[in-house]
Amino acid sequence: MKEKRVWLVFIGCMLYYGALMGVLYNCAGVLISGIMSEEGYSSSSLSGFFTARNLVQAVAMLATAQLFRKLNIKIVSLGVGLFTSFSFLLMPLYGSPELWTLSGILSGIGTSLSMLLPTTVINNWFVKKKGTFLGIVTMLSGILGMVLNPMVSKYITSHGWKKSAILLGGLSLTLNVIATILMEKHPEDVGALPYGSNGTNMQAYEAKPRSLGGEKLTLAEIGTYLFILFTVSMTGKGIQMTSYIPQYSTSLGYALEVGGRLTSAIMIGNFTAKFLYGIVCDWLGAWRSVQVFLGIIGSSFLMLSLFGGVLPVMYLACVFLGFSYMSGIGLSMVAVELFDKDKFETQYSRNSMFGTLVMTPIPYLVSYVFDKTGSFRIIFLTYAFFMFLAIVLISMRNKLGVIKQTS
Repeated sequence: MKEKRVWLVFIGCMLYYGALMGVLYNCAGVLISGIMSEEGYSSSSLSGFFTARNLVQAVAMLATAQLFRKLNIKIVSLGVGLFTSFSFLLMPLYGSPELWTLSGILSGIGTSLSMLLPTTVINNWFVKKKGTFLGIVTMLSGILGMVLNPMVSKYITSHGWKKSAILLGGLSLTLNVIATILMEKHPEDVGALPYGSNGTNMQAYEAKPRSLGGEKLTLAEIGTYLFILFTVSMTGKGIQMTSYIPQYSTSLGYALEVGGRLTSAIMIGNFTAKFLYGIVCDWLGAWRSVQVFLGIIGSSFLMLSLFGGVLPVMYLACVFLGFSYMSGIGLSMVAVELFDKDKFETQYSRNSMFGTLVMTPIPYLVSYVFDKTGSFRIIFLTYAFFMFLAIVLISMRNKLGVIKQTS
């Protein structure tokens, strides 16, 4: 049974990430568009949900990461699941658009560990091919998003957004409870060994240093290092734009159901990218893999800005846009490559917090630009610019003397 425990933990990680990201995060765009349509709210009036979610996610990340280090994983998993689920379950009670900020706060707390928790568990339970297994873990969120988005858009049309919010919140909570039962943080907690190891070679594995595990960096190196992480994190936040695709399609005159199908196309790219990134990462390394996928994501924004209104191109662009969901895995694998195991959780949470803080005002700016211009073209072109800029900066990392390759 101990030998099979690793796969129960693996399934638990899939359900945990699927509950938070696949059900709630990935379906937020369709739900918010339904609320705007049904209640007559403007985009900027509901932008508080996304802004609060990002800001609180960044601020809460360090605190929840410390709790994750100190408390039982089951307590932490169930706790963040409750916060995230109630961010949707409370929505039908709201009477003004300002109250959606409360749901953004709850969602921010709940999703603050969405990537750190499964990455840490996979890092502890698997010796080899961490990228591949982490990619498979996060694939479920894309599959759920692909299946649920068109269903939710139709359900909103026939039954209203309030019942849809309750169903999504209840489904997420159910999956989270099952995940909590299955997951364990460390193999030794249940008398097991990591997959691909044995009692003899595990000691050697644990002793193997990583490139920046104990090195002291100069102030200039730290500044450059944070700037590169900032760029990768910011460009990876193309995920935020996926929530605006239903609104983008309706701005072009299409029905909400088209927005649901475009979001499903994004989810196809989502789970495809997560699976492929793990394999490519194990093959090319974390940084080169990030470059390849940033090129694909940047191309998606160019296609949306230049060929908006041409549905076949929009579907293909949305598939490419779904590749932005690899950003969490990309940053995770970079952190795994750079830091010792005992420093991984703290360093990853700090880097994630930094990237999230930088991106906090973006939802408001996107909504403001759209309300003023009635178009997403400028927004898409700006995102494309930063995607390709990041590729150049990553190529310069060795010349900058900051990121060192592992052997």
